[in-house]
Amino acid sequence: MKKIIMLFAGLLILLTGCSIGTKWNNPIPNDEFLIIGHRGASAYEPENTIPSFELAKNLGSDYIELDVHLTKDDKLVIMHDKDVKRTTESKGKIKNHTLAELKELTADEDKDGKVAASAQKEAYDIPTLQEVLAQMTDETRFVIELKDPDEYDGIEEKLVSMMNDYGLIEKDKKGYPKAVIHSFDEESLQKVHRLNKDIPLLQLISFDDGEEAKMTSKELTKLQTYAIGVGVSYEALNAEFVSAMHQANIIVFAYTVDDREDAVKLQAMGVNGIHTNKPDLLTGTE
Repeated sequence: MKKIIMLFAGLLILLTGCSIGTKWNNPIPNDEFLIIGHRGASAYEPENTIPSFELAKNLGSDYIELDVHLTKDDKLVIMHDKDVKRTTESKGKIKNHTLAELKELTADEDKDGKVAASAQKEAYDIPTLQEVLAQMTDETRFVIELKDPDEYDGIEEKLVSMMNDYGLIEKDKKGYPKAVIHSFDEESLQKVHRLNKDIPLLQLISFDDGEEAKMTSKELTKLQTYAIGVGVSYEALNAEFVSAMHQANIIVFAYTVDDREDAVKLQAMGVNGIHTNKPDLLTGTE
């Protein structure tokens, strides 16, 4: 009997040790498959506009993703490209325009044949980050991308300051961060981390076509010094990579997923969520 008790005790210690090693320790809970509205509901509304963000929320997005740049007069504005050419009727870099000059443009993509769902033509101006935060409800969560930060001196400080002003550097009632910053620019994310270590950061990573996602132990150790997760092209993701990230308490998001079957496969793989232009991808009808 004594041997049996000792064997049971040893097994209990082993199991306890395993559970401790696999305990989830990340600011973002891993009990839900999160839907991130990529530039809002950009399959249905002009991207990075307030109607697009509002529709994304109405379609059930857990987070709304948007891209920030800095104008000539140091205002944080929302647009994906650093040049206004693709999404407006003008051309030239954002950093060479004042906010007033950008407000004369229309962020509508009629030239691409897109029919906006809301038909609110007057609403399709280029929004500032402050306008978005002021108009969206308190329950809205954001994934904010620092785009081309090397083009904008001091953009990290301005973003952190505004997030603080709007109470975004905290968790909501469900225990999720109200805002997350992500970027392909490692140095910019590290700068944000130095400014405020309470802001959750996601490192965006790109892989070549046909290449599978992977990370060396050295790269992972460095990532853990400033980021809580990664964003990876869904084509590159594989179960081994996702498992390795989770073992290191790193959350994994896939971009950009607009096919329902792909989304289901990624969810089964253990991916924590997807960026999608169609926030109703898993709930709507196709």
